Amino acid sequence: MKDDVITVEKSQLFPPPRDRRCPFDPPPQAVEWSTESWIKEVSNWDGRPAWFITGYEECRALLADERTSVDPRNPGYPEKSAAFAAGIGQDRNLRTLDPPEHGVQKRVLVRDFTAKRVEELRPSIQQKIDSVIDQLLAKGPPADFHEGFSLPVPTLVICELLGVPHSDSPFFSDRSSKMISCLSSPSEVIAAGRDLYDYLEQLVEKKRNDQSNDLLSRLAVELNEGRLTRKDTVELARFILIAGHETTANMISLSTLALLRHPDQLELMKSDSALVPNAVDELLRYLSISHSGRRRVATQDIEFKGVTIKAGDGLIIANHIADRDERVFPNAGRLDILRPNARANIAFGYGVHQCLGQLLSRVELQIVHRTIWNRIPTLALAVPFERIVFREDGPVYALDALPVTW
Repeated sequence: MKDDVITVEKSQLFPPPRDRRCPFDPPPQAVEWSTESWIKEVSNWDGRPAWFITGYEECRALLADERTSVDPRNPGYPEKSAAFAAGIGQDRNLRTLDPPEHGVQKRVLVRDFTAKRVEELRPSIQQKIDSVIDQLLAKGPPADFHEGFSLPVPTLVICELLGVPHSDSPFFSDRSSKMISCLSSPSEVIAAGRDLYDYLEQLVEKKRNDQSNDLLSRLAVELNEGRLTRKDTVELARFILIAGHETTANMISLSTLALLRHPDQLELMKSDSALVPNAVDELLRYLSISHSGRRRVATQDIEFKGVTIKAGDGLIIANHIADRDERVFPNAGRLDILRPNARANIAFGYGVHQCLGQLLSRVELQIVHRTIWNRIPTLALAVPFERIVFREDGPVYALDALPVTW
């Protein structure tokens, strides 16, 4: 029976590094902490103390607790990096708003992310994926799957959804990557954020007078009718643009690599396309690429697992560790596309701040894995696995490149 709380030395900073021999698994030190206690005191990257929460039910409980806040302006909030504090952490959008303000913005966006709307997008997403595969095949092997496939697909989708010209994707992809990278300096983040803000502000202004069937046009209506300010409108658009392609692109690459490294699971999925939705949910659970934890700060004292979390205490709610909780997911370290409760993962968070775009992301991943293995059944790594470079420098676990052949 594990103890409820054990204090970790302040020198042990979160996040600890992953083991390059097992790059799909969470950091060994973080796993070790979780085997000793579901709640621990750790040091954030800046040396400030925070509570590290790892158990599945424990994470869900705090993610749904109204006494915790996502607002980085609250003292004690454990920001993910200096770059986040200087850039995205300054924005007022779904990611940083508590209820009731959060609900106001969510209501503006929800029609574009309903199950019905996402299903309507399936044919368009399929066409985009087929087109990108056509281009990949035309160039021939070897190829960088990440650059040639994983990045273009979600970028095309989010451009159509928002009403952003795809020809501008190199510009906004570069700026969004700089904004979320922990390796960027605060000045670089501020400059990239300003570039992206100015770009989207011009687009929003155009949409105010020339509207189409896209999300930016609907945000422009909210602006015109006074329900959103100009700043709110642009920052919300910037958040959606960044979130809409960075996470999904890296999930496509990592999930493809994971299947290549688990050929038994890949062959099982290939043999029955009906398994694809559950396979996607299992890959989301297994990889948990949102690997820096959901960040919160307590706004009131919370009695939790025998510990008093005081108002102003920071919380790092480790969904990537929770999705390996053996109490919920037996043999959690194994990729099992037949896992009966794979959908129960919290890769997209939990509670009112659960990712609004999760249905769209799931559909993209499902169509990707139904299509890529049918059209390129001999897809394989073009380099030894040990030469694949994994990136831990941002809130999303990522690859530098994915060299493939067929």
